[in-house]
Amino acid sequence: MESNKTKTSLFTFDYIVAMIGNIGTNLVNSFFFPTLPLYMEMLTGTAFYGGMMTAMYSVAALASRPVSGALSDRFGRVKLLVLGTVICAVSCGLYGATTSVVILLGIRALNGLGFGINSTCSGAVVADVVPNERLSEGIGYFGLFGTIIQAAAPGIALAIVAGGEVQHFRSLFTITTGICVFSVLVNSQLRYERRRKQQQSEKGTAIAGADEPETEAEPDDQPPSKTILGYETRILPLILVLTIQNLGQSGIMGYLTLFAKWKGIENVGLYFTFSACGVFCARLMFSKIADRRSADLVIIPGLAGLALCHALLPFTNSTISLVAMAIPMGLCNGAVAPTLNSTLFKRCSPRKRGAASGAYYTALDIGNGLGALVLGAIADATDYRYVYWTASVLVALSLVAYILSASDKRYNAKHAVKESLAP
Repeated sequence: MESNKTKTSLFTFDYIVAMIGNIGTNLVNSFFFPTLPLYMEMLTGTAFYGGMMTAMYSVAALASRPVSGALSDRFGRVKLLVLGTVICAVSCGLYGATTSVVILLGIRALNGLGFGINSTCSGAVVADVVPNERLSEGIGYFGLFGTIIQAAAPGIALAIVAGGEVQHFRSLFTITTGICVFSVLVNSQLRYERRRKQQQSEKGTAIAGADEPETEAEPDDQPPSKTILGYETRILPLILVLTIQNLGQSGIMGYLTLFAKWKGIENVGLYFTFSACGVFCARLMFSKIADRRSADLVIIPGLAGLALCHALLPFTNSTISLVAMAIPMGLCNGAVAPTLNSTLFKRCSPRKRGAASGAYYTALDIGNGLGALVLGAIADATDYRYVYWTASVLVALSLVAYILSASDKRYNAKHAVKESLAP
């Protein structure tokens, strides 16, 4: 009985360590996104290089994900996770060592490389240490702190650099370096891989019989699946859903401030605050439903709600109506994102979780990047109402793709047929 209780425990030592380590890198990320464009504008007198900093970071992070995912599957997650965090710490320290624009762009790319490795491996680590029957719940809680950080960190970072002088930014770089070093020390305490290797070694040398030691087993593997470009074919429908959904979702982060200005709505920051509250509540409420019953009960209504919210958003004309849209948007997004993530891990082989984590973040990066370009072109050609109506159509298409190719109902039926045909 004691063994089963331990096996289904969620808040284990490694899970808590992974959460704390992830808080550090997320905090640094949220510090830099609003402040580095200001730093580059101060140094160059133009906003162009602020955009270049974001682009260099995004491209480097995107390029690192497939490789780091595959390497973590082959050589272990923890070592690569620590390496990614070390790269983040080094890049934070280097920001304050130069004011050369070209070198700063290179440092930002290095930062993106480190974060790409770190985030890919941290997702796989969480999937490794959380019991499969509580995976949606574990991933939901894991993302809670990220939600809080995204709401609070930009204001803290902007307060640190409020003077707008080089030494204020150097203070920020010193603080972020210290946070990343702390994350390195925390992540290096993850011990589940060492423990499993030791237990496998003991099991291999033990004499079969009653005296064989009881060990914590490696998670049961799924039957082998075909791969395309290193990704298992059974997760590709979910990757398609994620990519299409994020093509539409990119309009919120990329164009909401401009939409609000176009509409004459003030205090747009309240939207993000209340949306974060919705995400927070959703992660607490819906993850258990996905684990205990079906992901379909969370994802299908969540995507339908997101499509409806995007369609209604152009009709907002005041801060109150915009905030009223923020809460259901946050609830739907907070329900869908962790459930899609956990479903991806449930369907892949445990030995391919690194690749699956890389695929998840790649889908987010590609969806957000392409979506920003497509929706930006629509905004230039028409107006911001069509940005969100297009986003609504894209999210609706992701719902159709999920129902037709990636739902639990369809996936389980397909694999039930395969099992019945197996000799």
